[in-house]
Order: sequence, then C-alpha cells, then structure tokens
Amino acid sequence: MKKLLYLLLLSGVMHFTSCSDDATNFGDCTIKSALEVTGVTTKSGNELEFSVLREIDTTYVRFYTKKDTLKDENGDYILDDKGKYQIKDDTIYYKGNITARFVEIAHMTLESPADTILITVGSNSKWNAPMPSAGGKAQWFFTQRLAGGGDGTVVATVTRNRNSKRPVDAVQYILTPDSTVMYQLTFSQKGERDK
Repeated sequence: MKKLLYLLLLSGVMHFTSCSDDATNFGDCTIKSALEVTGVTTKSGNELEFSVLREIDTTYVRFYTKKDTLKDENGDYILDDKGKYQIKDDTIYYKGNITARFVEIAHMTLESPADTILITVGSNSKWNAPMPSAGGKAQWFFTQRLAGGGDGTVVATVTRNRNSKRPVDAVQYILTPDSTVMYQLTFSQKGERDK
C-alpha cells in the first residue's frame, strides 16, 4: 500500500513539473532563439535616443585536436633521438552549425538625477541581463531584473551624480541563454557640476 501511495505521489509531482505545464516555457524549444531590444525610456519620462551602431552575424568556430605519427618520404615512421615515434598534434578548425547575432546600440547619456531605466525586450525565449561590470567600478548603475522570458522589460536604477560626468561607463548586455543573440548597451551619466 505504501508503495502504491508513493507511486501516486511521485506521478503527481512529475505531472506538475512537466515541461508543458511549466510557466517559464516561452515557446517551442526547437526554433531558434529570437531577441530584440526595441527601446529605452526612463521612469521620469525621458525617451533615450536609441539606434543600432553595428550588427554582426557570426558562426561559431569549433576545433578538435588530431594526433598524427610522422613519416618520412619513404613512408617509414620517424623516430626521435630516444627511439620513440614522433607524434605531431594538429588542431583542426571548422565552422559549427550555430550562427550568433551581436547588436551594439549607440552610446546613451543619462541625466544627473537618480532615475530608473526601462529597456524594452521582445523575445520568444528566456533572456539574461547580467549586472554591468566595468572592473567593479560602475557602481552607479544597478540592474534590478537580471533575467526574464518572452516580451518584458529590463529594469535598472542609477544613482544621483552630484559630481562631474561619470568616469566609467556602464555596459549592459542582454542575451539569450544559448548566447545566439546578444545586445550591448552602453550608458554614461552627466554630472551636476557639468556645464
């Protein structure tokens, strides 16, 4: 009886955690991931100038190492000074079947007051927006929503800049988990002392 109850509970848990019932499934996993960043606004009502600086499609290059025993022109194996076969390692490079897209957005400058940045994302998959790192020095730009899926918004807050223009830009990446689509957005912030 205990075994039957255990099997029923286990099948119920498996049913609730199946892929078709998973609320984080954002579509058909067999189609290629798509991701578009369509605009950047601020909570204070500013719409930042948004344009694509460059877009690059690239194919992943893969490699493997092949060992080959060296032979002379007569087809005899070449031995080293210790009497062992000489083996050469060859690295073979080939194009993989994955093409990735990199999109760089033109530099955007934020005003000096504290604000919230809203980056609009359209996607058919999950996406990540890791915290910008500029050698640990971009401590004025804080990504609040680090991941999501489908259509959504990356939310980041910026602190008030009472000094001059920030010396370090914040570079925010937004990418699909398989890294087949990646956006790069670069932000700077004016200072209250700037004229």
